[in-house]
Amino acid sequence: MRYSAKHKAETRQTLIEKAGALAKQDGFATTGVDSLMATVGLTGGAFYNHFSSKDELLLEIIRQELKKSQHLLETNLANASTESFLDLYLSQLHLNFPALGCALPSLTTEVSRADEAIKQTFADGLAQIHHTLNTHLANPQLAWATLAMTVGAVNLARAMPTGEQQQILLESCKNILLMMSEGGLGAVNS
Repeated sequence: MRYSAKHKAETRQTLIEKAGALAKQDGFATTGVDSLMATVGLTGGAFYNHFSSKDELLLEIIRQELKKSQHLLETNLANASTESFLDLYLSQLHLNFPALGCALPSLTTEVSRADEAIKQTFADGLAQIHHTLNTHLANPQLAWATLAMTVGAVNLARAMPTGEQQQILLESCKNILLMMSEGGLGAVNS
């Protein structure tokens, strides 16, 4: 049975979204084509009707997940203080449900092993996220530091065994970032 171009495009988009959530939850490299396709109720053999390679799917996941993260960041910063944003990003909820959160902590390591096209797509998305943070913080170095500390803190906390250790790490990063954003701790010069 042949499907319409519209159906194929919808299936491809659904696959990107569901594979993105699965990749954030379980990792992309360790997830096979059969598992990715099962998220949309198709067999692994149908994969190549939608993508030329698993790398092409990763590129699309990176593109869309970073746009989603960018949008969430813009929304959160428009409606909340820096402290509220940090509370949300550095939360137990974000740690426990990676499929629903920002793609950066989950996919950065995957991208570091990927080809140049994927790295460039990632860098472009990251630049947009940095721009949004810089607009809010009015300090490009502080924006980079905030990105690195929040993403790194979530990544490290997810690797820790207990909630108490996780909370100490997350609170430490949050407190240092708040001090820096308020001009303390030898605040970063723009």
